[in-house]
Formats: sequence, structure tokens, C-alpha cells
Amino acid sequence: MSSEKIIKDFEIFAENVFTQFGCISKTLLSAMHYSFFSGGKRIRAQFVYVIGEALAIDKANCDKIAFAVESIHTYSLIHDDLPAMDNDRLRRGKPTCHIKFNEATAILAGDALQSLAFEILQEINCPDIDKLRKMNKFFAQCCGASGMVGGQQLDIEGENKKLMLNELEILHTNKTAKMFRACIVLPYILSQNQNNKKEDLLIRLSDLIGLCFQIKDDILDVTKTTTELGKTSAKDIDANKSTYVSLMGLEGANKYLVNKKNEINQIINKLKNNNISSIKLEKLIDLVINRNC
Repeated sequence: MSSEKIIKDFEIFAENVFTQFGCISKTLLSAMHYSFFSGGKRIRAQFVYVIGEALAIDKANCDKIAFAVESIHTYSLIHDDLPAMDNDRLRRGKPTCHIKFNEATAILAGDALQSLAFEILQEINCPDIDKLRKMNKFFAQCCGASGMVGGQQLDIEGENKKLMLNELEILHTNKTAKMFRACIVLPYILSQNQNNKKEDLLIRLSDLIGLCFQIKDDILDVTKTTTELGKTSAKDIDANKSTYVSLMGLEGANKYLVNKKNEINQIINKLKNNNISSIKLEKLIDLVINRNC
């Protein structure tokens, strides 16, 4: 299945979720829908599907995992753009949720998308209760205080400070990479023939993908315009945040990205030796690293 087909099918599934979703406020539903369908490459959803395909996971279950991940991702962007955090007025070339609606509605839209993610995840069809429990716990850890939300707090605390490289890696492993863990490890939890080695390799792969995503984001932030990015460029510089570019310079950040990609290639080879192989996965990783916006 091509990436275009993956995205198209996912959008149809997601629209159906919103059509059937029980929301007592039209304004709240509009804000949720506006942010969820505001564009974007659906990279996280794509990772769910390509890993799911490699592991022979039922597509209907992949739909639900992908929706849960994208729902959490959307909520995080809504809250990230709020005046109390990044205070951004533009996201994917459109007004941010709190600008389009209002700040209170944006907060509530993010809250509702978070709970909706777990609601849809409960609909996974799996007779193994232990696997379902592991999935829910793992997902909560990825997006909560020990993952994305905790990373966001570290990001806020890092403003006006020069972080060391290891501190920056911890920040982005949590804020960014932990959600890539959810994309890749949740389908694996549903698979057959599991072992600790495979899971450890997939977790390391996820972390490297997330770090590559962030390094590239930092590079694009200083090399592309606001129009090209669809969001305010040089935002982290203006907020006096540490980035890979501010720590290493542009050339150094690009070299560091290459080093991380080499680590990914090593993990990919080890996964192949453990009967997990996907050309689509490798192409998707290249998309993350070589993207222009």
C-alpha cells in the first residue's frame, strides 16, 4: 500500500470516528475536528501502518492505534501553541486552535482529544487481555508525565538556559521520540513471536527516529521561512531555547543527523536478522530525515 493510500484510508477512518463521536458541544467538536484535520503528513500514523504490515497486524487494529497516536499528537500541538507555552498563531499554514476559536475552547479541545485517543484504543480487537493491558500502560507512559508531557515540561524549564547535549537528548527522547515509540511498539505488542530483544531494538529504533525528527526540525527552523514551514520560523531562537543547531552549529547538526541515521541503519540490519523487515519502513525513515518542511 502506497503512502498516499495509507493516508487516504486513514482520513476516511478518522472522519468516521468524528461522525460517530458523542460530543455534546458543537463548538468543541468543531475545534477538535479543525485541529485534527488541519493538514500534516500523518507521519506517525504511517509508521503504525508500515510496522503493522511488517508484523501482519490486522489493519482494523492499526486504524485504531494510528487514530489514538494522531489524536494525542494533535492535542499536544493545540496545547503547545497556547500563550502559556509557545504562544504561536500559526500551525500548518493555518490559524492555531486558540486563534481560530478561543483559548478556553482550545484547552478543552486538547483535553477531549486526549480522552478520545484512549477511548478508541479500547476498541482494539485482541483476545489476550494481558496484551491489551500492556498496550494501554505503554501508551499512557509514552504520552504522559514519563513521556511526552514530561518532555514538554523539560522544554519549558529549558528556556533561557544552555542545555548540554545529554540534557537535550533526554528532553527530546521524551517530548518527541516517546510518541514514535507508541507508533512502533503498540503494533508489536499485538504481534506473535515476541521476545525482549525485538522489543528493545524497536524501542531504540523509535528513539532514534524521534531524535532524527527533532534534529531535522531544528535545522529546518533556521533554514526555511514561515511560509515554507507553515509555522513560525526561528521560534526556538526567539524563545532562547537550546537546539541542536544552537549547540552544534548548522554543519554540526547536519553531521549529527547523519550519525543518527547510521545508527538507525545498524538497528534495521539487526531487526532483519530477527525477521522484522520492511522497505516501506526504511523509505518512511528517509522521509523523516530528508523532508523539507
